[in-house]
Amino acid sequence: MRQPPPCIPQSDAVTAPPPRLSHPHRASGSVKTVSGPLHDVKEHVVNLILNGELSPGDALPAERELATRLGVSRPLVREALRSLEAVNIVESRRGAGTYVTDLSPEFLLAPLSYAFRLVRGSEIDLFEVRRFLEPQAAAMAAMHLPEDDLSELDQLLDELDASDQRTFPELDIAFHEWIVRRTNNRLLLSVIRGIRDLEYQVLAVTATSAESRLLSGVEHRTIASAIRARDPERAKAAMLLHLARVEDQFRPGKA
Repeated sequence: MRQPPPCIPQSDAVTAPPPRLSHPHRASGSVKTVSGPLHDVKEHVVNLILNGELSPGDALPAERELATRLGVSRPLVREALRSLEAVNIVESRRGAGTYVTDLSPEFLLAPLSYAFRLVRGSEIDLFEVRRFLEPQAAAMAAMHLPEDDLSELDQLLDELDASDQRTFPELDIAFHEWIVRRTNNRLLLSVIRGIRDLEYQVLAVTATSAESRLLSGVEHRTIASAIRARDPERAKAAMLLHLARVEDQFRPGKA
């Protein structure tokens, strides 16, 4: 017959230590998936937009209807809508309900400028982001440029040549955005538009120098020439040199 295990005296028993709670931001293994009723309500509203049931400017169902449909409380629906309003997906109109915003990339990504400031990002950080993205965008523009898509580019270059301290920032942004649009990558365009306000603040500084504006004009035409020639490697290199030169103005001792 199988003998039962010996009884361990209470004094000799080994007490297992309580499990350690991992830090919420140091979870090992896979990333924790956000879930729960609040998340479900937000996802439901976003899916209504993605599925075409709601379009920009449309009114959302009333809080009571959403609560009944999803089996949650009205306060929870209200909190979910506040979360979506904070990221510019919906907007609350006093006495009229909640509506889908115009969902423009600029509006949706506007919080990026606040995030940049709150994490104390520097001008160098901004240019590093641009160097990750825009040289490849210039190369893609050179590969994808249609034959009849140069009139706007020529106009932008002429206006940049004639620009002054006041008009230069907006025209510079328009030139770089023209290039990104030619990639046909909507996500990339959204990101670039999302940091436009940050770029404007930087350009407002560089535009005070007539020499810097002149150099930018030369560099813009070099980039445009490579794109026009459909030479992706030259376009990429020209954009990288342009961004590096402007970035250098913000490095310590270069003011």
